[in-house]
Amino acid sequence: MVDPDEALVQRYLRGDQKAFRTLVERHTPAVYNLAYRSTNSSDDAADITQETFRRVVEALPSSRLDLPFKPWALRIALNLCRDWAKRRRPVSFTSLTFDHDLEDEDSVAEALPDLAPLPPDVLEADETRQALERALQGLSEGYRTVITLRYAEDLSYQEIATTLNLPLNTVRTHLARAKKALHDRLRQELGEIS
Repeated sequence: MVDPDEALVQRYLRGDQKAFRTLVERHTPAVYNLAYRSTNSSDDAADITQETFRRVVEALPSSRLDLPFKPWALRIALNLCRDWAKRRRPVSFTSLTFDHDLEDEDSVAEALPDLAPLPPDVLEADETRQALERALQGLSEGYRTVITLRYAEDLSYQEIATTLNLPLNTVRTHLARAKKALHDRLRQELGEIS
């Protein structure tokens, strides 16, 4: 039988380090996914995930233990994502350097690996996935967050409300608007592919 999060938190607070390790293993995918959807960078998402659990460890002894663990940890991750977004600065193309000077098409072709053509159904599925990812990235941060929490992390509306510290009806409204915006963007993306 799987221990509920609350029991693991209690065991950790009594000194059981394995209990916290179980919490980390259980919730790392959700925290990482939220961070990746917010940053679009695997390195930044990994950093945010690690920082989230560092802050969880610091805050657990003085936190409210009656609140569900997952929404609480996701709220910490979301705040870190917001801090990341405030700090990031766009990189200008003039600051980029290239190791190789590719002057003609032959040298470009030599620099690329040989790729076997993919079957049409694999290409179509990949194009659809990429279109969905572009459409999702085109949404505002708030809409991306509610879509990610609901559909990628399978949180209930109440858990999303707890995570985002919003009223339940506001979550419902945001999610409805986010789905409409995503639908419109996806239709546009898929129309551009065809």
